Amino acid sequence: MHSLFMSVNSLPALPPAVPRDAATVVVVRDGPAGAAALEVLLLQRAERGDHNSGAWVFPGGLVDAVDRERGERALQHAALRECFEECGILLARDAAGAWPALSDAAQAEFAALRPRVAAGSLAIEAVCERFGLAPAYDTLHFIAHWLTPAGRAKRFDTRFFVAAVPRGQQALHDAGETTDHIWMTPAAALAPGHARRLMTPTRAVLQALAAFDSTAALLAWAAQPRPVERILPLLAMDHDGLRPVLPGEPAYDEVGKLDAAGRGQAWCVLRPGIDVALGARLVRVVDEAGRNHYRVDGVAVGGEPELVTEDRIVIEGERGEVPAALLAAADWLAPRRGFLRRVAGRPGQVRVHNRVPGTD
Repeated sequence: MHSLFMSVNSLPALPPAVPRDAATVVVVRDGPAGAAALEVLLLQRAERGDHNSGAWVFPGGLVDAVDRERGERALQHAALRECFEECGILLARDAAGAWPALSDAAQAEFAALRPRVAAGSLAIEAVCERFGLAPAYDTLHFIAHWLTPAGRAKRFDTRFFVAAVPRGQQALHDAGETTDHIWMTPAAALAPGHARRLMTPTRAVLQALAAFDSTAALLAWAAQPRPVERILPLLAMDHDGLRPVLPGEPAYDEVGKLDAAGRGQAWCVLRPGIDVALGARLVRVVDEAGRNHYRVDGVAVGGEPELVTEDRIVIEGERGEVPAALLAAADWLAPRRGFLRRVAGRPGQVRVHNRVPGTD
């Protein structure tokens, strides 16, 4: 029995890269007076030969050793530091808890200090003290958590914080790690005609921000206590090439099963005529009409499977049965169209969707 999955699975598995902690700041502001529109700051990454090169992202970077000295504040410290390094915005308040009024000379001094902070020769706390300020950690609200897919050469365990730009401060890319910057509404960044390349986490966060029309509304939501789920995309193939598959997409659990090492070799679309090994003895193939067909130990299972129970698979029409032991590999499949799915409220039962998503 030959299948693409089996040939891919014979490749030696390489250990996935170890994710490194990172922090990102989604810097926002209100749009022009009279416009009910929230704007967000995006920076263009410099070309570095990796999949992030040239993408438009939020300010952020790795958690370093100095950040870790802050203990529980490590991620927020990294977020505040990277925000200053990459776009020149200092999230710090004066002794009265107010945003300082910065002169043009102070803004110019900011620009001169940024390379020293980036090089590690000047602490962000020293920058704050120079202007009589203290880091405003409380302005950073945790809103998202993303983990890079296992198949990427570089992996980041990234927390996303949101903060409003302090009054009077101007953003400017660093002309090193970033080459350009722009303020725009989330809706404009997500528009089909938008030519700037967005990474999957960036796009997802922008989609969440699009529901808010002001910084006040966004920050009021962001400040509320709530669980933030870590999102792990999986790399998989479709007809356009390699792409990340998100939790909730039809093939997410199946991709995780067929390509546990994260090599990006499983497919996230159902392809007519291609064998897919769901287990050592169970194979699925989709016909041109989008119907699923199965073979157990190379023998076709007649009819369309309608329901998998704890001890048998019931075949519509013929009502034939196959022991559930041969179907154990399919039991994990998610409740998605086009794939075997669990039946809500009926433990041990999995219903079959017979059509490829999008077909009649």
